[in-house]
Amino acid sequence: MRALWYGASALALCATGLAQEKTATPSPAPPTELAASPAPAAPAYTPVRWNEDYRYLRNTEARRDFWDQLKYIPLNDEGDIYLSLGGQVRYRYEYFEDANWGAGPQDGSGYHLLRIMPHADLHIGPNLRFFVQGKSSLEDDRAGGPRPIDEDKLDLQQAFVDLRIPFEGTDSLTLRAGRQDLIYGAQRLISPLDWANTRRTFQGFKGSLSLQQHMIDAFWVRPIIVDDSSFNNDDNDTDFAGIYDTILLPNLIEKANSRWELYFLFLDRDNSSAFATEPAGDEERYTIGTRFYTNPKPWDFDLEIAYQFGDFGDGDISAWSAAAEAGYSFDARLSPRVYLGFDIASGDRDAGDSDLETFNQLFPLGHAFFGYIDAIGRQNIIDVHPGVELTLLKEQKFVRRLSLRVDYHLFWRESDEDGVYNAAGAVQRAPGGSDERYVGSELDLLLTWQIDRHTQAYFGYSHFMPGDFIDDTGPSG
Repeated sequence: MRALWYGASALALCATGLAQEKTATPSPAPPTELAASPAPAAPAYTPVRWNEDYRYLRNTEARRDFWDQLKYIPLNDEGDIYLSLGGQVRYRYEYFEDANWGAGPQDGSGYHLLRIMPHADLHIGPNLRFFVQGKSSLEDDRAGGPRPIDEDKLDLQQAFVDLRIPFEGTDSLTLRAGRQDLIYGAQRLISPLDWANTRRTFQGFKGSLSLQQHMIDAFWVRPIIVDDSSFNNDDNDTDFAGIYDTILLPNLIEKANSRWELYFLFLDRDNSSAFATEPAGDEERYTIGTRFYTNPKPWDFDLEIAYQFGDFGDGDISAWSAAAEAGYSFDARLSPRVYLGFDIASGDRDAGDSDLETFNQLFPLGHAFFGYIDAIGRQNIIDVHPGVELTLLKEQKFVRRLSLRVDYHLFWRESDEDGVYNAAGAVQRAPGGSDERYVGSELDLLLTWQIDRHTQAYFGYSHFMPGDFIDDTGPSG
């Protein structure tokens, strides 16, 4: 199975980065920190857009970019009531050969994806805010028509109100209600899935407690179901709630940006049917997990572990996952960074009983961790993935940064009693047809051209080499 894709993410009011971004971005700095630095560097564009802070542009001397006049539009003399405008236009062409190892549409042609996402961010004083983001996602020429992740001609991606309650010093509590994107940690379990043309979003409530070294979020939401024929509504059969604590560790290792994350998540789904070894049933699943990240240059290290328990139908849930990646950046020409990653997620042990050991990957950005073809998800899988990233050009005319990333994945089933699942969590190949564990390997090449702050282009090529399990259980390309 081969995939070829290229895209451009650009425009005017400003584009976000590529969807394979693996880390969540921090919340905006409190006003006291901004006052101490009247002209900081412009914030990076983020997948969710609401955590970009442009209050520094109140100082007109800090405006160095043509679009800065749209990022901070004062609406009163004091400047604490202001509007910030932004958006993204993204085009991507994709071509698959032997899609789904020959089981998918096989017309031998590619298709086009276009997404337009404008947003407006209104601040009324330091403690009240309204954020609205629209979406138009279009698809053309795909054999079999658009998938749910491809097309949503006109809808609302986000629309929420924030009420900030300040405490002593810079501490505060922010209450949010409405349609909103969620993004946490490395996006292994909770992500807006920016790679998808339609993206992911939720409806509900969130509270964010900002302390000196802690950011504690508590949320209760329902996922939004994309329906291109009408206005998108939330999924009444699914409730998702959680507590996520991000603890900064500035003194653990000097200048390493160390952080420790703890989370407790709850998923309640009626009539769930996503598992290869179980009939549909009601699912009440609890996830408890932790993540540690540090970057003592030239090293970087990321470790995440999660355990799940609860009920599925008449059976009990007991599932787990672990992920680690370690990298080293050389001080040499092309600034090479070499890295080695390992991911494992449990599968079901016995298709004949009612208990379930298959890990539920929840709402992830699987695209960044298991290959760009999206044939593999974080369920019943072992993945060893070495890679290297090179900076080919930097700070040249029309080239802010040109980088090449090469990933190689080796996949095995964690349990030979369970099937293989794709990036969406759907059953890719059911168990029963083979005792083999080896699923296959995938090579990914990604060339990313950051033209300037606002414009990015990329080109990718991926090739999946099927293993014994794929060969034994159906078409293998």
